[in-house]
Amino acid sequence: MEFTALLSFLVSIFDGAAKTNENFKKFLMGHECAIVIKTKDNKLGKRFIFKGGQFSADDALSDFDAAMVWSDETTAFNGMKDGEEGIKRALQNHFVSIDGKVHDFTWFGAVLKFCTT
Repeated sequence: MEFTALLSFLVSIFDGAAKTNENFKKFLMGHECAIVIKTKDNKLGKRFIFKGGQFSADDALSDFDAAMVWSDETTAFNGMKDGEEGIKRALQNHFVSIDGKVHDFTWFGAVLKFCTT
């Protein structure tokens, strides 16, 4: 439940920034991709879509350019709530993997930083 709430929170942050922050809108114009954050069993997750300077999200977990795939919901929540350091620890301990285009996922990391710092 906490993982789902965290993903919904990210959707609201990105959506708000895409509608009100001119610098974020300009940032979005430079890249198009679909990023999925999900659990390994595909039961929980969210797809974040950046296209044409716009942001949207849905629950289509199999169609992405890059995906962050977590071992389980609790590990995902704990890793993500600790930010970059938590994600690094999870990667080192093989609790999360990155599928797809690493470049797109790296760009998504910049989106996260833009909206959360």
